[in-house]
Amino acid sequence: MASRVIEIQSENDIYLALSAAREAMQQLHFSDLDKQKVFVSVSELARNILTHAQGKGVLKCETIKDGICLTVIDQGPGIPHIQEILQGAKVTSKTGLGLGLSGVKRLMDEFYVETGEGGTKIIAVKWRKSKC
Repeated sequence: MASRVIEIQSENDIYLALSAAREAMQQLHFSDLDKQKVFVSVSELARNILTHAQGKGVLKCETIKDGICLTVIDQGPGIPHIQEILQGAKVTSKTGLGLGLSGVKRLMDEFYVETGEGGTKIIAVKWRKSKC
């Protein structure tokens, strides 16, 4: 199982995270649609680190059995109103693709978030769909 951890401190690091996701998905033979869903999710998650955690965080991209797991850990202030954000009722950034965390939750197959004053941890998983 391949794994890469990228420190997200600048705009260029978002491209490194996208590259890590591309490499992981090549091994898994994701559909083009699922690849795009992962790319958008990586971009949104990495941009959140820059915007809300002031570049104090990492994005880990790893292949797992029949899927890809994105783990984001930051040392930001936590996410207030997390339930409203996940339901799409509250938008806190104007710099992303407009999807935010609620979009990542919809695009990925599994989505977990832990947040508090010491930072945030997000895990998002996309499973490869088996071909019949």
